Amino acid sequence: MKANILKDVTDYMDFLRGCGYNISLSCFENRFEPYTAELLPYEIHLHSVCSYLKQNTKTLGRCVQNKRKLNIAQIKEPIFSCCYAGVEEYVIPIIYEEKTIMCVNISGYRGNLRKSKYRMECISKLCGNHFIEAYNELSISPPQLEHVMKFIKPLKYMIIELYKDCLEASNNKTATQTKIIYLKAIEYIHENYMHKISCNSLAKEINYSPSYLRYVFKKECDSSVNKQINEIRLKRAKHLLLNTTLNVTEIALSCGFSDSNYFSTAFKSKYGSPPKIYRNKG
Repeated sequence: MKANILKDVTDYMDFLRGCGYNISLSCFENRFEPYTAELLPYEIHLHSVCSYLKQNTKTLGRCVQNKRKLNIAQIKEPIFSCCYAGVEEYVIPIIYEEKTIMCVNISGYRGNLRKSKYRMECISKLCGNHFIEAYNELSISPPQLEHVMKFIKPLKYMIIELYKDCLEASNNKTATQTKIIYLKAIEYIHENYMHKISCNSLAKEINYSPSYLRYVFKKECDSSVNKQINEIRLKRAKHLLLNTTLNVTEIALSCGFSDSNYFSTAFKSKYGSPPKIYRNKG
């Protein structure tokens, strides 16, 4: 496997996020399986609207449904559209041999499409002022598509090279059963990290015993289930600290930590500084 290609993709994604673009990946073609665990953190939308909607019980699961609809659509040309909550975004398909192998999303805009206002109003009736406040923080000025395509072009080339490597790997070997289970579990964690998850509840969701799931994680990533859940939550929390005005308690809750003190301790252990100090350094 050409791990350097994967690193190029993730480094460039981090660079674009650092430049202020709410960029994410979606609609992974099945052949990306060797790298799915590393790519899934880049599937999460970064802005606070999505964080809020994913933890709100009234919109629970809607973001996942929206993602699956996009996957089924198999778009072939760049589009500017909006999700069920009225958040506007560019969706840019990456095409290889006439097949959509992945999509790149540039999200976090509002006020440019008639349907986005209607959808926002529908969700605001469910969720109230907190959603409206987060929604109003979105930008009303999306970049021009021509500009977007200029910085997406290098990413497109890298993703296609990564896909070719995956094709070569899949021709040489078949994914093990434990790998398939591990990826299924990791995907579930990424989609539900903001909610209460344990080894037992995760095992129930994917229809395996907790003991077998622990074995799978030990074999595939040499780690425990709970440690991987915390890793995903802490990485998300780091981004929220550096890119939003949410306070530490709000960030802890939005990332699935019920105790802000425990969150602060875990964050310091992972990143070397308590959340508030880490934010000031950033």
